[in-house]
Amino acid sequence: MIQQRTRSAATAPAPAPSLTLAPASPDAPVALLLGASGASGGPDDAAAVSALLEAWACGVATHVVDRASLLAARGGETAALADASSGLDVTRPDLCVSWARGQVAQGRRFDIVLGLRPETQPAAAETAAALGLRGNRPDVVRTVLDAGACRAALAAEGFVLDTEPSAAGSLAAVGVFAAGHPHVALVAALPDGGTVRTAGLSRSEWAAVAGQACSAVHRLGLEFGVFRVDLRLTDRGVVLGSVRTTLGHDGVSALLRTAVPWLEPYGAVYDDALDRTGPLPVLPVTRPAASGPGRAPTAAAPLLHLAGDPDDAADEPHLCRGID
Repeated sequence: MIQQRTRSAATAPAPAPSLTLAPASPDAPVALLLGASGASGGPDDAAAVSALLEAWACGVATHVVDRASLLAARGGETAALADASSGLDVTRPDLCVSWARGQVAQGRRFDIVLGLRPETQPAAAETAAALGLRGNRPDVVRTVLDAGACRAALAAEGFVLDTEPSAAGSLAAVGVFAAGHPHVALVAALPDGGTVRTAGLSRSEWAAVAGQACSAVHRLGLEFGVFRVDLRLTDRGVVLGSVRTTLGHDGVSALLRTAVPWLEPYGAVYDDALDRTGPLPVLPVTRPAASGPGRAPTAAAPLLHLAGDPDDAADEPHLCRGID
């Protein structure tokens, strides 16, 4: 189950990734993370750091693989946050698969494989498949990463595509997969040049946006990890801009931590990969054409059953509070 993780002040990691974390136990599951956070700060930098911190919180050991120059640029930070690191060109799926197989042949273990930047996603998918671990199919990942191919695939499924993706009113639906099913946790407003904030949507608007986002990633064939769907609400209904297999924009990652603080997205992914996630309500997935041209499918917003009772959860109509 997606859980609220409570840490005491004595053991909680500091917000800035500058402390040395206690090493994982020898029998801890191991996450192979392809792609360290960038030295100069890129769009997925905050998410990469979160993936390491949330692994620590979940009791998962981490082995970070990236080009040696990027690992060196991070200096002591990678050593402080990761249990191990290795230099490798993570844009080369063949090299990553060969390296991972060699590590396993030497007696090392990997239980989870994640790509933390877009360019590492193909290698992560190929490596997970080669090791028999859960992940997205390599052909699906390649389609999603190719903007033209992704839009063509969405159009073929009957989705209405945004012809003005940078227009006002841009939204990002962010979520995680559990047991192969997508669940939206946040819909963010992406003002041009402004601060990313929670979208002010009515219950029906939230349901339409979340429903289209979940349907889009499902119809594309994604089934593991985190996802982000950029879209807009228009007089034609919900129109889709792009689909990502990373969170992108650090403002979205920051908002996710503050607007949905009881959800650790990468912690949820680790739980899913290790079969720790209980069944979550599944959003009905429909083809857009079934609801008529230009209309969003009718569906209830997905529910995330959360442990604890966050004070502000009552303000989020898509959340179902529960006690674990």
